[in-house]
Amino acid sequence: MSTNKQYTWWLKAISGADEVQARRFAGAIALEIGWGGITKVKELTGMSHSTISKGIKELKTSEKLELSKRLRAHGGGRKKVEEKDPRIINDLEKIMDENTSGDPMSLLKWTNKWLFAISCG
Repeated sequence: MSTNKQYTWWLKAISGADEVQARRFAGAIALEIGWGGITKVKELTGMSHSTISKGIKELKTSEKLELSKRLRAHGGGRKKVEEKDPRIINDLEKIMDENTSGDPMSLLKWTNKWLFAISCG
């Protein structure tokens, strides 16, 4: 039996959980696995090491887990720069135009301009 196959049900449960529940569940899985559990859960779920560690800490310190007072809404968090200012792409292309090289037949491009020079552009 494949090692990832044995975690199929856990991964399915995490995918349907909200952010706080998923963190706590991932922490519980890591504790159950034991040594190397955080790394294994990180590989399986894509969650960060600190998120899983926070879930473990919540499980170990709380006698009874309380409902989270604050939970981000779906799509919450910082907006992309392109959404805030749609002109940013054109502005960057204008700055980079003279110092950009690449294959005209592909999307691969590169520059020899330093980040400082770009930011002062």
